[in-house]
Amino acid sequence: GVLATLYLDRWHVDGRAVLLGDAAHAMVPFHGQGMNCAFEDCVVLARKLEQHADLAQAFAAFEAERKPNALAIQQMALENYLEMRDRVDDPDFLLQRELELALQDRHPRRFVPHYTMVTFMLIPYSTAHARSEVQRQILVDATRGIDSLEAVDWAAVDAQVMVRLDELVDAA
Repeated sequence: GVLATLYLDRWHVDGRAVLLGDAAHAMVPFHGQGMNCAFEDCVVLARKLEQHADLAQAFAAFEAERKPNALAIQQMALENYLEMRDRVDDPDFLLQRELELALQDRHPRRFVPHYTMVTFMLIPYSTAHARSEVQRQILVDATRGIDSLEAVDWAAVDAQVMVRLDELVDAA
């Protein structure tokens, strides 16, 4: 079969119809979040229907809140596929994964692995995506030109974590 990601400009037609779940934002299955994303759509749509008497306003507010998160998880699912396909045997990538675990131990409230944010925390996908990019850049910068954790400049990396990453609070 063919795997695809669906991008739509609009998820609603005024107050007459609204799309959610795969109908609005189908995605490749490489993060395993499609059903969870649809459930999140349901929760947000219910909240917007309670907040707005007018269906058109409720649908527009739903789309405004959920679309950035759907786009983020769609992008992360594609990135996860590329990572699994191209990087799992790359020594630089493997060193970055080692450093990621070490930084999680050193800064458990600041440096939270991407998979943990997406799968085990109640934070918006868009937040996880943006934060993962900052963390990825910290890992790339810290491992540039080295081949082991023993060569990491821990003071510099710790400083970057403290400056660039606020403590992450789970919305649960």
